[in-house]
Amino acid sequence: MRFQVVLALSPILLWSGAARAQDGTTAIACDTLLAARRVDAATGSGQPPATDAGCRRVERDKIRSVEQRALIGGAPYECMTIAGAGRCLWIVP
Repeated sequence: MRFQVVLALSPILLWSGAARAQDGTTAIACDTLLAARRVDAATGSGQPPATDAGCRRVERDKIRSVEQRALIGGAPYECMTIAGAGRCLWIVP
């Protein structure tokens, strides 16, 4: 039973550890899921938020609805509609 609880909580723990890449008013948004994963992997090491081609900071108040979702290695990624972007961008967790 204890093992099941740990497994159930592991995606939450992974998500919270990667949240250091974000601040309260902006988020890192990328054109591709691959770029978002690269930034997420780099920021998980305690380094300052990395930049990748096709990624940029966006104001959180411009983020709208979810268009696509992916769960990779227990980490959730969402492609969100961004006001003025024309298409969804992958938000770094």
